[in-house]
Amino acid sequence: MSQALHMSMEPYSSTEEFFQVPPVVDNQYHEDAALRRVLTLHLPSTIHCQIEPDLSSFGRQVLTPEILNYVADAEKNPPFLRTWDTWGKRVDELVTSEGWRKLQDMGIAAGMVAIPYENKQGEYSRFYQFAKYHLWTGSCAYVTCPSAMGDGAARLLWTHLLSDSLDASTRTVLESAFDRLTSRDPARAWTSGQWMTERAGGSDVSATETTAIHTPLNPATAAGQPQTGVDGASLGPWSISGFKWFSSATDSHMTVLLARTPSGVSAFYAPLRRTTPSSPATPSTTEPNGVSIQRLKRKLGTRALPTAELELSHMRGHLLGVEGRGVREIATVLNITRLHNAVTAMGLWGRGLAISRACARMRKMAAGGKAPVEVRAHVRVLAAQSVAYRANMHVVFFAVRLLGIAEQAASSPHCASRLVPSARAHISLLLRVLTPVVKALTAKAAIAALQECVEALGEAGYLEGEEQRGNVARLLRDANVLSIWEGTTDVMAEDVVRVVTGRRGAEVMGALAEWVGMGGESERGMGGEMGSVRERWARWRRGVEGTGGEELKARGREFMGELGWIACAVLLCVDAGRDCEAVAAEVARRWVRGDGNREMGWREREQWDRRIVFGDEKDWSAKL
Repeated sequence: MSQALHMSMEPYSSTEEFFQVPPVVDNQYHEDAALRRVLTLHLPSTIHCQIEPDLSSFGRQVLTPEILNYVADAEKNPPFLRTWDTWGKRVDELVTSEGWRKLQDMGIAAGMVAIPYENKQGEYSRFYQFAKYHLWTGSCAYVTCPSAMGDGAARLLWTHLLSDSLDASTRTVLESAFDRLTSRDPARAWTSGQWMTERAGGSDVSATETTAIHTPLNPATAAGQPQTGVDGASLGPWSISGFKWFSSATDSHMTVLLARTPSGVSAFYAPLRRTTPSSPATPSTTEPNGVSIQRLKRKLGTRALPTAELELSHMRGHLLGVEGRGVREIATVLNITRLHNAVTAMGLWGRGLAISRACARMRKMAAGGKAPVEVRAHVRVLAAQSVAYRANMHVVFFAVRLLGIAEQAASSPHCASRLVPSARAHISLLLRVLTPVVKALTAKAAIAALQECVEALGEAGYLEGEEQRGNVARLLRDANVLSIWEGTTDVMAEDVVRVVTGRRGAEVMGALAEWVGMGGESERGMGGEMGSVRERWARWRRGVEGTGGEELKARGREFMGELGWIACAVLLCVDAGRDCEAVAAEVARRWVRGDGNREMGWREREQWDRRIVFGDEKDWSAKL
């Protein structure tokens, strides 16, 4: 055997020869074409220019080693419960990692809850908030969970603060909580829990067993008892006792919860800690407000997020709204948290696709092998995922756009467009029916898509190490909760059926029909596709109106999925028609026709696959 041949057969060692180049994920604000398209579709140029520096800077910051090291720390050191102190006293101290706390502070300072309440961008404030949130999701170790519930709680408290009938003492309490929920100061800001799930009912809150009794403290006998929260506000006249089975964001400062009164299931606000009275011998301190942690949950994902079983014993709180109407009150929170759920799904999916693209561009193969960017089948799968991602991005951020308008004062004019109806009533109806649709469909789509992203990286995708920039396995693990949180897929489907067949069902159908028609007016070059969309809309409407209520419930997922497809199709066609951008048009055609242009040859289609995945980069074309 020649010396040259012998040398070529030398085995690799653990420290020499071939090493794979890790993927470098670029700033997604600049790299994510779908995000750029939704921003330019919905935002006036003045607003876009105003928020762009912050989004660009934040997109860079969330990928820095400092932030990713916080994620690694939060994952490596999950929360734990210290139940007893050294002297045998029960303390129920929840211990979280430094990484978790640092990420919490960063999200608060970045305005993840504050932005829409500062309202500096008016009806576009929600869009700004969720565009930033989208960039944050893949790097935050799920501190977005308490942010989401804090946002929902802030919105609920705000609706009550707008009421002239709110008594002065309760107003003071709610103002204090609202100001902290919407603060950017980590030392002052609060996060919130949302306690509904119980052992008996699960998603069915009508089975709530926690009870609330109106027992105001008697000033004559209350001396020595805690009466205020840590913010100095009154603890409340209601005593709440029971057991909450699945309570995320256990380290929050307050909660919105459901409990049963003699009038039925009602909503309450309660602080999680209270101040003990001081005495000459004992200084004032704080203690749990009648809450004890039974145990922390062990979960498939979201491991950095503390989730617990909680026992409530005479927890003091304030009634929100009218007794017996707690489900209606909590719906205000759910409408916000379900959109957070949808944007979280898209943020995780977007990060997974960014990792997949980076790996395809940079991954090096041993001599004679092909890089992923050169493998036609691999790029074809990425193209299909990119089309679905764009479609879902459009429908989610359209719902965000509607929310931003709906939250403005009724007297505030809004910018009607080829997508946004002029009638505010129609905006509210569209938001109501699309919210459960986007929550359910984005969760399922993101979970499936992230599995493809894991596969795209091969064995590296299946591994979980402390390196977080390319850790797509963590994204998949964490995404699985999204089809359960804030209502399962079937719960969302039943909600959609309830909306389109309920008391205002005819109005909802009218608002949807008007909106689909508006999309057709902006078809520029997409006439054939919009014709197909209108036909499917007409079939869907006939199907809903011609099917009995019980059958509709049984086929709820089918009807909800088709409505979601129609909404995505309208938005993709409008997006493509506004500027005739070639890739946007091809994406819309593929979504509507299923496989794009049937007359296109496979080599031409391959070129389009690469443009959809990588844009108009030229480096890959030189390799073909």
